[in-house]
Amino acid sequence: MTGVWWDAMASLLLGSACPGCQAPSARLCPACAAEVGSPVPFVVEDAGWTPTVASAAYGGVWRDCLVAYKERSAWWLAQPLGAALGLAVAAALACADAPGAAGGRTVSLVPVPSQTVNIRERGLDTTRALAQEAARVLRRAGVRTTVVAPLRHARRVADQSELGVGGRWANVAGAFRARPVVADTVVLVDDLTTTGASLTEAARALDAVGAPPVGCAVVAATPRLVPPGGMRGRCVNST
Repeated sequence: MTGVWWDAMASLLLGSACPGCQAPSARLCPACAAEVGSPVPFVVEDAGWTPTVASAAYGGVWRDCLVAYKERSAWWLAQPLGAALGLAVAAALACADAPGAAGGRTVSLVPVPSQTVNIRERGLDTTRALAQEAARVLRRAGVRTTVVAPLRHARRVADQSELGVGGRWANVAGAFRARPVVADTVVLVDDLTTTGASLTEAARALDAVGAPPVGCAVVAATPRLVPPGGMRGRCVNST
């Protein structure tokens, strides 16, 4: 009863609502928490850089939670969304047959960098925070994991949400540069992939300094990238 009472009071006094469904709640409601806590990773089709694994399709609860996290300062969502990202990383490693987990090597998560202006406006590097939570999940599972940030913007880019497919690819072409990084196994991570353009450009920059990612992992992928026939893609059928 304590949780129900607190949710009612938070809704009455603070106007709090579940970010997934807007039901009165001081956090994710049980139904939304169950959905976000039970992702079904799948291989993203036509993501540009393969293998790319997403925890969920971008829609419904997942979309609303990501929007609340990035645009409405619901920073506490880094924990459940980052945990989902961790599962996507594990699936990407399995798809790539990477030796990180089995061979005792260190897996380095590299977040796609946010623009400085966005970090300043939000007060948080949201993608890096997700990567850090994903790393904690993987370490608890026995995988030696770290987060490194060798990627930087080489120039300003436009808001990708305002652009079409071709415009997104042109917008980020040559947009990233990377400093040399010593890493056993690199996995590129991001919150969302729409066309695969940002992941591909980031992977190119890492490859240029001798640290190509073995795969990519994202919290969500837009529906156009969901494979035909459902959410379970090749090589993650048992996830």
